[in-house]
Amino acid sequence: MPRRTALLALLAAVAAYSQNTPLFERDIKPILAANCWKCHGMEDRKANLDLRTPPLILQGGKSGPAIILNNAETSPLYQKVATAAMPPGSHLKLSKEQVTQIKDWINTGAEASRSYRALTKAEAPEITPQDRAYWAFQKLAPPTKSTIDNFLKTKLAEKQITYAPKANPATLLRRASLDLTGLPPTPAELATFLNDPSPNAYEKQIDRLLNSEHYGERWGRHWLDAAGYADVIGIDNNPTVIRTGENKWKYRDYVVKAYNTDKPYNRFLTEQLAGDEMIDWRNAPQFTPEIRELLTATGFLRNAADDTDNDDLNLALIRTRVVELTIQNVTSNILGLTVACAQCHSHRYDPIPQLDYYRLAAIFTPVFNHQNWPQSKNRHLPDVSAQEKQAIDAHNATIDKQLQPLQSRLAVILRPYQAALLEQKLLAIPEPIRAETRNALRTPESERSPIEKFLAAKLGDMLKTPTPNLSREDQLRAAPIQQQIAAIEAQRQTYGKLQAIYPVGPPSPAYFLRRGNIETPITEVQPGVLSVLTDPNQPVEIKNPNRRLAFANWLTVPNTPASALVARVAVNRLWQHLFGQGLVASADNFGHSGTKPTHPELLDWLANEFIQSGWRTKPIIKRIMLSEAYTQSSQRPDAAQISTLDPANSLLWRMPLRRLESEAIRDQMLAVSGQLHPTIGGAPVTMDYRPDGLVTVSAKEPPANKNRRSLYLFQRRNFNDTLLSVFDEPVMATNCVRRNQSAVVLQSLALLNDQTVLEQASAFAARVTESAGPNPAAQVEKAFQLALSRPPSPTEKEASLQSLTRFTGSYGDKQKALAALCHTLFNMNEFLYVQ
Repeated sequence: MPRRTALLALLAAVAAYSQNTPLFERDIKPILAANCWKCHGMEDRKANLDLRTPPLILQGGKSGPAIILNNAETSPLYQKVATAAMPPGSHLKLSKEQVTQIKDWINTGAEASRSYRALTKAEAPEITPQDRAYWAFQKLAPPTKSTIDNFLKTKLAEKQITYAPKANPATLLRRASLDLTGLPPTPAELATFLNDPSPNAYEKQIDRLLNSEHYGERWGRHWLDAAGYADVIGIDNNPTVIRTGENKWKYRDYVVKAYNTDKPYNRFLTEQLAGDEMIDWRNAPQFTPEIRELLTATGFLRNAADDTDNDDLNLALIRTRVVELTIQNVTSNILGLTVACAQCHSHRYDPIPQLDYYRLAAIFTPVFNHQNWPQSKNRHLPDVSAQEKQAIDAHNATIDKQLQPLQSRLAVILRPYQAALLEQKLLAIPEPIRAETRNALRTPESERSPIEKFLAAKLGDMLKTPTPNLSREDQLRAAPIQQQIAAIEAQRQTYGKLQAIYPVGPPSPAYFLRRGNIETPITEVQPGVLSVLTDPNQPVEIKNPNRRLAFANWLTVPNTPASALVARVAVNRLWQHLFGQGLVASADNFGHSGTKPTHPELLDWLANEFIQSGWRTKPIIKRIMLSEAYTQSSQRPDAAQISTLDPANSLLWRMPLRRLESEAIRDQMLAVSGQLHPTIGGAPVTMDYRPDGLVTVSAKEPPANKNRRSLYLFQRRNFNDTLLSVFDEPVMATNCVRRNQSAVVLQSLALLNDQTVLEQASAFAARVTESAGPNPAAQVEKAFQLALSRPPSPTEKEASLQSLTRFTGSYGDKQKALAALCHTLFNMNEFLYVQ
């Protein structure tokens, strides 16, 4: 037979064999996916058995291998499906054809068309010395003595550029005050500074602002952005469906407190990643404030959108997505790397193998256990110890026992009235289902049929009866019973919830997922860190039981590539908040596809100073704000000429002009109008979500709450206060390490027409009148001082007085005219920008 004919015959025989021989992917996987995976590999792993791939099937579970190759009759998997023992109970059984397919597959060697074992070189590439030589992956050089300005001036001198002149004192204090507290200086604070002749007058103001309780609110907001914080727990795509994480705001308050107390950054990170692993809270007889704080800190890992509270979405795919979003939040925020790109394949630009991604994911397996997953609505801890909770529950059980006879007696009185009200409401239900609905509501929940459960769930809220109006006689009968119930209820004890992360049981195996597909776990992986940030001769071990604590320690232990990168990312973020752009512009991407640092030596010097100062944030902020670079003017007469040498001002030859963030714009209005309510912390302010799409502070909120800082408005992912959204409050799909700054017509329209702006302009005018009296010239002076921290220029003063005259003629009311002038000041760029 000619060689070509023989080859064709062989190929034909192989093709015929593959068509006749059952293959896992084509013939078996669909059967197992539809009937078995939910309990064995996806949402659960009963008996430790995973049926997603042939190697896992061969590995088996508690009872050993699930199949015996070439011997279906002795294979537990075949025995279970052949005898209809599995799927269990009332679940749909496999057909005879499906059982036969599984039998034939086992008997022919359990063939598969792909490899499920070995990782390819592309999935687990070796990290080379060249990979580790990249600037962001190196240790910090030994610290040197220098100053911020030395580094900046060296670069400027290369282009023969100098700094701009120093900003005038009033402008400088306004800049510092807005940067550190998000609020403008008061007239008294400004006067104190301008009248202070001491050489360290400005430094004293920086110290005052750093010690202000409003500092933590301002800088805590920066961290909450980077952490992806929201008060809701899910994706949040429906404006009228709000799934609140009860007491989630306690994490927000933890962050504010941490900044106000200048908690060392390494400790700050460790508490958020592993606060629950830092103390034996499970066996504590009572929860101390420290225990509560450490557990609250782990709310950092609860910021990823988690829709598993919806039973229909409590699926392995959604659970996996929660872990993916959490890893993205952690790595983009703390490491400034796009690690999430390695989920489906090794990173295309940075030396981050796909294997490293799944080793990193394994660190979180004890808390995000795919087969032991508390739904997001149930993933919380009581804010008391187990011993305290047991005592409270026992006490309340006694209360319930005392209430039972009283409630029964009261029910006898109320029942006829409630029955009548229910019958009236039932008239709105279609007659064919009226009787079944009535029976469903009368039947105890545990005894309802599937149809009754459906009717009760869909119609129960609509058919709830209000408290009935009793007859005079029945009121007299019910009153003493109700008083006894109220007296006993007053003795009930309660405890709150902490939206924390904590181990939910022994971790299940963590697998490498080929192509990121949860249906193709290839090989089990052990927890680990990014290889490129480790010494190949000193491997980092992440062991049980405290995986996240070991990870946090790896991130912050001194003199390592990992801690160097963490410090670089942190100080770069501080620089960004003070200059509008970091020394590395791509704040969440220090990798090869990100931007290179404009001043790499300065970045490393700041990182060294940060670590040397005990990882404290305030000293670094102060050092930056005392630099000549920060205190220079944002304007200079030769700007057009110099911009040809450095168009982007990356060398900082003048102070960048920066628009305030959305919250600071609203907060500044409240402060200037005198309406700001300064209470720190607490539950968020509720919002109204109007049919026309506008989102405003709820009309039901008391006046003081309406004027709280924007930090305390209920934070959603997609639907926030309209004024804040127009000024680029981020959509919190994941997290945000740098705010966008757009310039769109909606911003002008909002400033002209938004109800909050109009209300605050009126309050601003009332404050001006109260302070300056009826004299128009004095009113103009006071309005400019409050809004812009400076007096008006002669031209501005004349124009303002003319406007007051014109507005008075239009409105026929001097106070309304003054409000219009105050409204005009709110619309000035100078009000919206930090100069």
